[in-house]
Amino acid sequence: MANLVAVDDQNVIERFSQIFETRGQADDGNNIMDEEDLNQLVGHVVQGSDETGFDYLNNPRKKVSWVVGGDGLSLFLKQSNIQMLRSIGFDDPWIRKRLEMGRRFRLGVFYKSDQCVLATWDGVLSMIDKYYPKSISSKILQHADAFKSMSFDQIEARARLSFLQGASYGEVNELPINGYLNDPRYMTEERFLTCEGTLEESRGFLFNSLCLTELYDGSGFTKDSNGQLHMREYLQLNVPVRDLPGFRYLDIPIDINDFMSDA
Repeated sequence: MANLVAVDDQNVIERFSQIFETRGQADDGNNIMDEEDLNQLVGHVVQGSDETGFDYLNNPRKKVSWVVGGDGLSLFLKQSNIQMLRSIGFDDPWIRKRLEMGRRFRLGVFYKSDQCVLATWDGVLSMIDKYYPKSISSKILQHADAFKSMSFDQIEARARLSFLQGASYGEVNELPINGYLNDPRYMTEERFLTCEGTLEESRGFLFNSLCLTELYDGSGFTKDSNGQLHMREYLQLNVPVRDLPGFRYLDIPIDINDFMSDA
């Protein structure tokens, strides 16, 4: 993996980890990192119910993963745990459901590489063209102009009248059984290969397989449930975390009191 910044000093990740784990405590004047140091790093929030859930940046069935850059990590150092999750687009009902399922959250921190692509529409489509079979990418890329010009709501309204059969993309996405969804409306790679590849089906594939939710707008920034933009977001190849130089996991403990204290 070619790194944008030579990895010759593990102190950058170590320094970030120390500040992250002690943030919110008494300010001793040592809780600031230089922008140059932060820009060497990216971070990704991972959820899992056991250790195997943290072996990859994302579900192993997914080819790419979302990460945030130095501006996001800088914001994380100033936020509470619940604020962190909200700022990358996780709303409270979604977080609560994962906690009820026994999921834990961790922040993975590692060095930025040339695999990271800013998650604008052009960036997303370039990743699809690079990492997915042509039989999939050709179906997606034919709708590039429509993705950029139409709103999510416009496309979803059409999808409700067709293959979604009245449901929303989000509702279909929340119906997995044992981590895999048998509903034919859920667009896995296998299902997408066999469908026509309409605009509505293609947007479903992006939602289900790449996690381009209703909050994604192509700006290259994360957005919370209130529509506020927070930090740049990137896509990179989903790989085992053991293959990432300097990789470090940091716990993000969340409990019911966090929702009330940050309400």
